[in-house]
Amino acid sequence: MDRKCNLEVPKREMRSFLMARDPSIDRRCRPRPNKKLRLFNDIQESEEESYSECSETESEFTPSSGSTVTSIADSNIPETGPQVFLRLRPVNDPSKAYTVSEDGNVLITSCKVDSTSNNVNRMEKHFGFTSIFDSYVGQRDIYDICVGPRILEEECVTIMTYGTSGSGKTFTLLGDDVRAGIIPRALENIFTIYKETLYHSPKLKLVNGDIAFLQDDATLKEMQIRKKLLDLCPDITAHHQRLKQVIDGDHDFETKSNPAVSVMVWVSFVEIYNELVHDLLAIPPRQDKIGEVPRKNLRIVYNKGQVFIRGLTSVFVKTSEEALRLLRLGQQRSTYASTSVNANSSRSHCVFTVDILKYNRSGITTQSSYKFCDLAGSERVMNTGTTGLRLKEAKNINTSLMVLGRCLDAASTTIKKKNTDVIPYRDSKLTMLLQAALLGKEKLAMIVTVTPVDKYYEENLNVLNFASIAKNILFKEPVIKQHRTSFCGFMEFSKMEAGNEYNKELEEEVVRYVWILYFINSVDICFACSLQLEIERLKFDHVLQMQLLEEKLRKELTDSYQEMIRDTKKQLEEECEKKLLIANREAEFKLASQKRRFEEDIEDLKDELDELKNPDRSDAESTDDPDESKSPIEIIDDDE
Repeated sequence: MDRKCNLEVPKREMRSFLMARDPSIDRRCRPRPNKKLRLFNDIQESEEESYSECSETESEFTPSSGSTVTSIADSNIPETGPQVFLRLRPVNDPSKAYTVSEDGNVLITSCKVDSTSNNVNRMEKHFGFTSIFDSYVGQRDIYDICVGPRILEEECVTIMTYGTSGSGKTFTLLGDDVRAGIIPRALENIFTIYKETLYHSPKLKLVNGDIAFLQDDATLKEMQIRKKLLDLCPDITAHHQRLKQVIDGDHDFETKSNPAVSVMVWVSFVEIYNELVHDLLAIPPRQDKIGEVPRKNLRIVYNKGQVFIRGLTSVFVKTSEEALRLLRLGQQRSTYASTSVNANSSRSHCVFTVDILKYNRSGITTQSSYKFCDLAGSERVMNTGTTGLRLKEAKNINTSLMVLGRCLDAASTTIKKKNTDVIPYRDSKLTMLLQAALLGKEKLAMIVTVTPVDKYYEENLNVLNFASIAKNILFKEPVIKQHRTSFCGFMEFSKMEAGNEYNKELEEEVVRYVWILYFINSVDICFACSLQLEIERLKFDHVLQMQLLEEKLRKELTDSYQEMIRDTKKQLEEECEKKLLIANREAEFKLASQKRRFEEDIEDLKDELDELKNPDRSDAESTDDPDESKSPIEIIDDDE
């Protein structure tokens, strides 16, 4: 009886609004297991199958009624999830609704009544992150924690920045003239690591998602494309020197030396604007002006487990300065507009990709891709006040971000629901391009930016909920893509069986011939490069001679025209002097004649005046005149 009393189950407490139910017990009062069980551990999956069967759209996690986490992965392969970081933008008056926990990994939000109209948003919420950076954390620490370790791992990784409009996403990626962003630091880190192993010619390239060997004509064509695009790029030599000094002062990147490896670096830049894929590094046609780049829509292709953009321009670069110049050229061509929230708001999703192709002496080629994705900011029309074209852009931006959230929700293992076993990455161009990261074939790192003010509280909650979904995803550890190929024509090596000496001898002989052909190809490449350099030198000399000849002709023409002008001036001056002399003489003659005429008139007038004053004298003079005819009338004097 006592034993029964001891085994008696304690009476269940009455639930109330003050005393809530224990979260470890569901609605039917059944205890939930705290330990996550893994089923199907006996199923083996090879590394090749994990990449060859990637055409399936189903998620790698299958729901089951007996466990909360179920995976079809191999039990020996560890599972990791995307790393989600939070960065708080510096503001003058930060809101008290955002607080960071003592451990520095949890953000606690609790708003005032006036900050939101939704009762759910007024509750206190906790959001966990891998790391939280407050307003005092600089660009150096963010790179060292978020990006630097992934560059050293030499694996494919996708780095996304997500947040509201104007929260500092582009600044985190690009920075400014003094504070370098993630991409310039990553470029300096990459080219410092492979400084001694960089190959001078583009002999390997990703073609339709696969590594291909380029012949001499294709190599020269790629070099011409590289030269044309670099000529279109702005000159940022001084800017790059300043950034390099800042980066060298902040970091101490190490150089890896491996003489058996040749490394080639390719970059590409693409934007997704209104669900249209545009190439930001496309070469403009000759008939158009340099600034007018045609906006051609590209197509995202999914073939044999590989995702690529058909017709995308990929440029071979030799230095970090060239990659940064191409990045600046793509920025000039990307779409920006002004809104009430951000004066320079990005209206498209931009993805800058750095592909690193390695070739080993043994014939193995490896690929490492780094995608830097600058997502356009989510925005509310009631806050931004967008209309017309800006409204259409905001609609497409929010739609693509919603599809991205659905894909993350479908890939999440802790928030598993019905009918979520298929990842809908085909519903948006952005998710189609990033499906390798969404399916766990590449590592994923997300930097969430938030403006900690009360005005954007509801928008920030949507961003934080999005980040919390991404934090709950579990992926298999990705494997570096390796291709067993030879440098000359990519002949596949057969797998050798242990103890087969004849096959080993054949393999050694093939490797020896490979090196011989490699040497021949290297000589041909060197000869082609020397010819190309000689052609460029001759072109430069020709241009220089033409410039000198043009200057000489300009000088001769200038001297001849100046001499003609002097002669013409002298002739005109002589003609003017002659005409002036003739005009002076005519004026003097006219003046003299007028003077004489006036003098004669004056004399006549004087004579008439004298006659009028002395009439008797005039009569006497008239009688005394013998020539004067006598009057026929005789005057008789009466006195006689």
